[in-house]
Amino acid sequence: MKLPGSLIVALFLTGCASTQLIPFSPSQDYAVSVSSNLFDAVRIDNNDITLFNDGKALGFIRVKPIPSDAPSTSEFINTLKSASGAESVETQTPGIYPGFTGFSAEVRNYQTGYLIKEENPSSILIFSFPEGTFEDVAKTISSGI
Repeated sequence: MKLPGSLIVALFLTGCASTQLIPFSPSQDYAVSVSSNLFDAVRIDNNDITLFNDGKALGFIRVKPIPSDAPSTSEFINTLKSASGAESVETQTPGIYPGFTGFSAEVRNYQTGYLIKEENPSSILIFSFPEGTFEDVAKTISSGI
């Protein structure tokens, strides 16, 4: 009778493992949250965050300045779409991340998003994660913390 009780306690404890969204803010304009069960190490450099799992890069979050000679935000986005060299998918969907404009491109089972904050278009958020993780990460994008 002790074995089933121990088994129930073990199942209960494993079911209670905590998974949290960990927020990363590579600049004051952007914040992105990633589930804590997806990564076990983080490398942080100037406006560049790389997440690792078992020693392998899982994905990255970075912010780059928009060139001062860019004619407009929409033209800059169109130039990036052309340069991505991949079939691009429009990601601006109401309710996912209002206040941002951009797109994503899929290359070799990874999806990379390019987003610009409409209110302050001086930098671009670039983030890349495996296909199955990308949308979950994209839904968490907000203004920086």
